[in-house]
Amino acid sequence: MAKNPRDLTPDDINNLEHTADVPEYTGDNATEVFQQPNKATEEVHLSADKAAQTSRTEPAPVTSAFTRESETIAPAASTTYVEETVEPAPVEPAAPVVVEEEETRRGTTDLGLFLLRLFLGAYLIIDSVGTFFRLGGNEGISGLENAFADYPYGNGLAVVVPTLELAAGVFLVLGLLGPIAAGVAIAVTGFLALHAIEAADTFNVFAWNAETWVPVMLLAASLAVQFTGPGRYGIDASRGWAKRPLVSSWICALVGLAAAGLAWWFGTGINPFA
Repeated sequence: MAKNPRDLTPDDINNLEHTADVPEYTGDNATEVFQQPNKATEEVHLSADKAAQTSRTEPAPVTSAFTRESETIAPAASTTYVEETVEPAPVEPAAPVVVEEEETRRGTTDLGLFLLRLFLGAYLIIDSVGTFFRLGGNEGISGLENAFADYPYGNGLAVVVPTLELAAGVFLVLGLLGPIAAGVAIAVTGFLALHAIEAADTFNVFAWNAETWVPVMLLAASLAVQFTGPGRYGIDASRGWAKRPLVSSWICALVGLAAAGLAWWFGTGINPFA
């Protein structure tokens, strides 16, 4: 049986490397003749393909510039949580309960204070008016000047004393500004009491006559009105000092006594403590 030229044997395949170029087909349509590649060329192509695949699959190494840039990136800011406190709704305080104190029954106390205030004020008013207008045989201001003749400021004291008597007497009768009115009364009666004791020239109370005792009793009455208050029968009936005088009484009493002592010391030139 004749051998078919198209049948190939393994020997034919192994000898392809040494086989000459494939014969050119000379039919109607000419075909291109391809040369048989050798092993060296094939290995070059395979190594090139592997290098291309490696470049596509493996990433390029990180450059030092990228590394330095990544090192300078600031860390992300920490999240801060703000705790909101909800304040309770304001509650209006309840209105305080006002407990009215029961009015203390004073009986005839206010009437007694009114009479004391009235008699003291009336005496001061009558004495001052009689001095200014020479009523009832009063020698007037000239008589006081003669009485105070031994004092350096006798003429001035002869005018100041009846003026203070009139002012204190009017305010005491009206029940107006009780602590101040009583303080002025303490000052003027205190000065007259010192003058009377100086005129008596003795501290023996049993040797004092009426002219000495009257200024002393007027001073005592002024102090009593100061510490008891004017009472409710007056213009200042709604004031606290009318019923319960406290600090104002002490202050006005001390000021009145100090004024009497200073007027005696500087007005007469006599040291009361000597």
